[in-house]
Amino acid sequence: MRIELDNLENGGEFAHIYQPGDLTLDNENEIKLIAPAEIRGRIRRKEDEVALQGHLSATVEAACARCLKPVALPMAAQLSERFVQAVSWRSEEQHELSEEDLDLAIFNGEAIELDDLVREEILLAIPAQVLCSENCKGLCPVCGLDRNVNKCDCESRQIDSRWNALKDLRF
Repeated sequence: MRIELDNLENGGEFAHIYQPGDLTLDNENEIKLIAPAEIRGRIRRKEDEVALQGHLSATVEAACARCLKPVALPMAAQLSERFVQAVSWRSEEQHELSEEDLDLAIFNGEAIELDDLVREEILLAIPAQVLCSENCKGLCPVCGLDRNVNKCDCESRQIDSRWNALKDLRF
């Protein structure tokens, strides 16, 4: 979504719906949008700075870290971003960032492209380890069988040779 700033003096509202397939979240397609993602909010311009505040809601699909089954993850995020023109930062030889500059982004002065911001917010909202359930047993490392569906006896048959020295240890 592109917000043109020519007609934006005091501020305005925006809304956009991304359909599944409109937004690529990662290069490997391990994470994908499975339901429409909606972004809405307000944007206001003050001199050379543009402030954006809004709300993003989406549902994405990612693989379970243990059994690789697809997991639907509904998410919601509040957006608060400030944009400045690149030329205002280039004119300064050195610029020390303060805590309030952490939500600062650079734009070309004519328009703001929200696709990258939406992609970033969705990826940041995904947990580091996605699980289909807390008690997911995962895949067998030997035969690859899904332990949630069937039981295998691979662990009882095969012992990692690196642990053999511990069998002789007596307390």
